[in-house]
Formats: sequence, structure tokens, C-alpha cells
Amino acid sequence: MIKTIVTTTVLLCATTAQADGLYYGGGVSLVQGDSLEDVASSTSSTDTYGAITGTVGYRWDQADMFYGAEFGADIAVGSDFENGGNTCSDGASGPYYCEHYATTRLRGIVGMPVGNFEGFASFGFAAASGSAATFITTRDDAVNSGYTVGLGLQQGFNGNMLRYELIYDNLETNTTSQGGGYEPTFEAVSLNVSYLFN
Repeated sequence: MIKTIVTTTVLLCATTAQADGLYYGGGVSLVQGDSLEDVASSTSSTDTYGAITGTVGYRWDQADMFYGAEFGADIAVGSDFENGGNTCSDGASGPYYCEHYATTRLRGIVGMPVGNFEGFASFGFAAASGSAATFITTRDDAVNSGYTVGLGLQQGFNGNMLRYELIYDNLETNTTSQGGGYEPTFEAVSLNVSYLFN
């Protein structure tokens, strides 16, 4: 009897869906970032680094699917972009990103049950800030904006929600021109794991 109760409780924790209303939480992310000198350039810098994430959203449930609106932020930890193995500290060979500070996203999500999980997709607006090279040994603050898309799975866990998500940010619009009028792009693929409270 005790074994049956424990098994039932574990299954309910693993499959309980999130309810209508406000939710929030945080997590960690692994980011693969890439920056071009400009949209038409082949001179680029890349880096793989971690980030700390935060999410606030609101969810509406329907009969067999759900919708939501979210604001999220990823704070980069230890990013140091390289070109051919050289960091900007070694000397930049183009006005691309040297460091990523943070990305913010405002997006809509839609999802439905997938076995013991909920699957979802997201689409919206994103902006990233960091520093980009202005010359071989100098850099300045940079901000880029564009679109973000994502695919993920989430499942109930201890009355809340555990989420796994793959996010792609394409941020080609540079709002702060670097030295010489160059406009670096920023692009990233992130694997996020979050715990959401409701």
C-alpha cells in the first residue's frame, strides 16, 4: 500500500501541469555566441560560455494547449570572444563583439501535452548588450536587437515546473555603431535549464 502511494505521488509530481497565472524562476544556460563584423562580412568572433537566466511570464490554459507571454534575461558569465584563437585583448582584427554582457527577450509561447511533458515553441523580440572592438586594442559598448525563437519541453516537479529549452537569437540590427561606422551582428544558440514557480 505504501509503495502504491509513493509511486502515485511521484507520477503526479512528474506530470502535473502548470496552472493559469503568473510564473517566475531562474536557471542556467550554455551559450554558443557568434559575431560578424557586419551582415555582409566574413570576419567573425566566437565563444562558448555560461549564463544565469531569469524568467517572468503569464500563462493561459485552453482545452488541449496553452499560451503564454514571457520576459526573460540571460546574464553572461565569463564570455571572451575569439577570432582565430585570438581574443580582443590580444588584438582585434575586426569590429566584432569581444564580450557578451546580457540578452533580454520578450516573447510569446504556445504549447501542448507531449506524453509526460509539455512541448512548446516561442517567438519574439530580443536584444543583447556587450562590448565590441573599435580598433585593434580598443572597444566600446554595443547593443544589438532582432528576433528570437525557441523549442522546449517542461514537466511538473514538486508542484512547480522544470524546463529544458533550446533558443536561437538572431540580432543583426546594431543600435550603436562601432569605430568607422561598422555595425557588428550578434547571434547565439543557448541551451537553458530552468525551474519555474507558480
